[in-house]
Amino acid sequence: MTQDVTVLRPDEPARFNTDRLERLCKEVGEIRAEHEVANALQVISRRLHDIRDVDPWGEAPLLAGPVRALIAASDRIGMATLSRVARDVQCCAARRDAVSLAATYMRLLRVGDRSIKAIWDLEDASG
Repeated sequence: MTQDVTVLRPDEPARFNTDRLERLCKEVGEIRAEHEVANALQVISRRLHDIRDVDPWGEAPLLAGPVRALIAASDRIGMATLSRVARDVQCCAARRDAVSLAATYMRLLRVGDRSIKAIWDLEDASG
């Protein structure tokens, strides 16, 4: 007996709050804002790496710290989608909803990777 299996490949664009980036530039100046974006991207990259090392089904409480740091860094530079998905992971972990946590955890990793790539592309385009 053979079964057809459909492989889903979710594709979700990374969304940015460009107003937040503009506000950051006005608050601290363009040069300092570039440094803050670079620092936030490093934090985001490290936290995504930390999150990948956590088994969300057996070690969900260990997600709390890295997810909080990810939210703060993504909010700072206007990574709206990443921040929202990270908050969803927090909610699922707090509710101990294993099925929802599994889905949002994987979504967080996908959106995180896309967001980092998108912001580097944005930086390259701005010169």
